[in-house]
Amino acid sequence: MLKRPHPVVRILALVILGAGLFQFSLTALIIVFATLLGLTAARGQQALRGLHKALRRIRWLLLSIVIIYLWVAPQPDSAGGLIPATGDIVLALKRAGILAVLVTAVELLRQTTPAGYTAAAVALLISPLRIVGIDTTRFATRMALTLEAVPATSEVVIKAAGETTIKKLSLTGWAEAAARLIQDIETRGDDSTSTVRLPALATPTALDWLILLSVALATFGLTRI
Repeated sequence: MLKRPHPVVRILALVILGAGLFQFSLTALIIVFATLLGLTAARGQQALRGLHKALRRIRWLLLSIVIIYLWVAPQPDSAGGLIPATGDIVLALKRAGILAVLVTAVELLRQTTPAGYTAAAVALLISPLRIVGIDTTRFATRMALTLEAVPATSEVVIKAAGETTIKKLSLTGWAEAAARLIQDIETRGDDSTSTVRLPALATPTALDWLILLSVALATFGLTRI
């Protein structure tokens, strides 16, 4: 079984990938997305369902990006018209693909790295800021609390909406869902707040840095496609 990269390496790899995405061609984006999808699929059906939910949440944003680049704000040299030019289609797919790849990469990081370890890695990366008096540990702890609270809050919202009847062109159902959500939050009170202790991270090994170097080289190579 392959050793998982150090949390610091995972975050740095995500940063490197994000920095290179805007230089990728549509082909390179497809290669990266297929790779991330394969890594997610290797973790099982539950991981794929989590990725599906993450991408489903941004489906309207992806559609909006495509519409904007095809018809609202096409390229200056485009002829315009009802039928978009090939260049506009490629650009629209690239911009939507960048977001899809980023969401997929972040979801894979979330699935493979617990919130505490992610926050501890961030604290380690920004530790030099302590020189100017910034409490990086406190920042990372709040970050961990936020990462843990988001999924829980999502479940509460879904539960509140599911226990009410929401109909089109009717505000009654939405008002009932909102009231139920507020009631649930107030009832839970301090129970939702938990103390988070950042785990102590080991020093990244030579293999970890080799993996990061491989990601950097692969990212650079994909920018040449």
